[in-house]
Order: sequence, then structure tokens, then C-alpha cells
Amino acid sequence: MGKKPKGQDETPSSAAKTINILLVVGALAVAAGIMWYALKSPEPDLRAALPKPSVTTLDPEQFSGKTRDAYEAAREVPEVLAQLPCYCGCMSGFGHRNNLDCFHDNHGVECTMCQDIAIDARGMYKSGIDIARIREKIKDKYGKYAALMK
Repeated sequence: MGKKPKGQDETPSSAAKTINILLVVGALAVAAGIMWYALKSPEPDLRAALPKPSVTTLDPEQFSGKTRDAYEAAREVPEVLAQLPCYCGCMSGFGHRNNLDCFHDNHGVECTMCQDIAIDARGMYKSGIDIARIREKIKDKYGKYAALMK
């Protein structure tokens, strides 16, 4: 065997070693990312389980302003409002079962609390908050008024 020319070692240079290490680390990071994405469990959509109620609301087009907005909320997310109590006293005074019932009749026209609950709940639901958390937030905000209505 002959002599090697000057400057040619049998070991790769320091820069080549660094590049090789970076390539291996990069490939491992990409593989780990692909495996994590493939194996992660999807977030359950807690909203999918909400039943669509059969309550018919009044037509929002016959109202204006905040009242219209509230009746539109009742049309858009009835499954959410059907899961929420109303804290204005209508559940005992008018026999309503939930906030959605406030928009089945004219009660929601005059009651700003019913309107606020519907509008707030729709906003939270559209921002991705699950029904249990919406119920909790509505109770925290409006529940204190229930005692005053008795």
C-alpha cells in the first residue's frame, strides 16, 4: 500500500463530524415530530354531544338591537342555551326550564338578563369553551341575581 498524499487523514474533519451530527439530530427531531403528530389523541369535541332541542324561537328579524342579537343567539346555538339556567326568575315565575325557553316567547324581548346570558353563552361557545365551563361562567356572573329575584 502506498502513502497517502499530505492533508488526507483517515478520520473526517471536525466540520464534517459536526455536520453529520446535526443531520442525525435533525432527522431524529423530524421523526419524533411525525410520531408525536401521528400518535396524539384528538381533542374530544365536548360540544358535539349536545342535543339539538326542539324549541322554536321567535323570529329575530322582528326585533332590533340587542334583542335581535339575543334571539339570533337562541337560533344559532339553541343546544347551548338549553343547557343553561336563567337567573332572572323566569324558571320559577314563568315555568321556563332553561335560557332557551326565554326566546320561545316574548319574555326575552323585555328581559336584559336573558339577553345577556344568551349573547355571552354564544360568544363563549364560538370561542371553543365547553358547556361545563360556559355554565360555570354564566353562574359566576349571573347567579348572584337569582337570590334577589326570589
